[in-house]
Amino acid sequence: MKRTRTAILVSYDESTDSEDEGEKGTKPPKERPSPPPPPVKRRKLPALAAHLAPAVPLDDPSKHQGRTRTTPHVEGQWAAYVYVPLALRGTLRRVVERAVEMTRREVPGVRVLGGPDPGSDSVADLRELHISLTRPFYLRAHQRDEMKRAVRDAARSQPPFAASFAAFSDLTNDEHTRTFLSMEIGAGHQELRALSAALSAALHSFRQKEYYEQPRFHASFAWVLLARPAQDLPSQSSEPLELSPSATPSEGSARADTSSFSTIAHLPENIVPALNAQLGSQLKGSAGVFDAEEVRIRIGKDVFSWTLAG
Repeated sequence: MKRTRTAILVSYDESTDSEDEGEKGTKPPKERPSPPPPPVKRRKLPALAAHLAPAVPLDDPSKHQGRTRTTPHVEGQWAAYVYVPLALRGTLRRVVERAVEMTRREVPGVRVLGGPDPGSDSVADLRELHISLTRPFYLRAHQRDEMKRAVRDAARSQPPFAASFAAFSDLTNDEHTRTFLSMEIGAGHQELRALSAALSAALHSFRQKEYYEQPRFHASFAWVLLARPAQDLPSQSSEPLELSPSATPSEGSARADTSSFSTIAHLPENIVPALNAQLGSQLKGSAGVFDAEEVRIRIGKDVFSWTLAG
């Protein structure tokens, strides 16, 4: 009897085949990485035509009574400051006119604040005084509305109040380029300080300086150029420069030529005592009393106002 053999088929998975091939010394070929694509050549854009480039204001002291821009222009950024306005009229106007006349006898180069560059430069050109609640500061376009809301809220927190001037003084700006003849506040100082303090949080959020720790609230009415270099020690700040879109401080802007304008090293020491001796009683009397009723902010050339209503 013949025996039949049954074939037994055993299936092997692919991994076993690979191992067997490895044992025999044959390895599967390795995949070679594909070469990186060539770098994309960027085409240079053509230069912007000169007539399409934004115009940058030039700092020309000859057009601004010798004043120099302390910060260069930057598109989309505006200089600003907050203040309480005061109309100059009646007896107070006559006191200010007399103060300017007395000062010009010794310092002919004294100019009225806000007076025109050429022509007359009298107190008749000065319609309004202002009492600063902040230093000059700078805002980007997206910060304008937030700062306006801060001023509005400060105005709502303070009711109208009576204030008065106490004495004449001379104050120098932070850049030490101009000295101002000013009238310092007596009554009303605490209310003005509360308004100024209410703006500190907003100024800090914009990384701007708040007002001075020991503020001397005042209204300036005249000024004179100083011959001292900008690096001299600064003192209490007064009125800001001509306000227009501006940005961060620049050394170069403070070196503009002002040699053709009248400058002094400092205001003669006898000027302020003489003003207080001859006009102080009127200033501290009814002439210097006024009602503070609103707060304003100037941003570039735009002015926004809110009535005090605390």
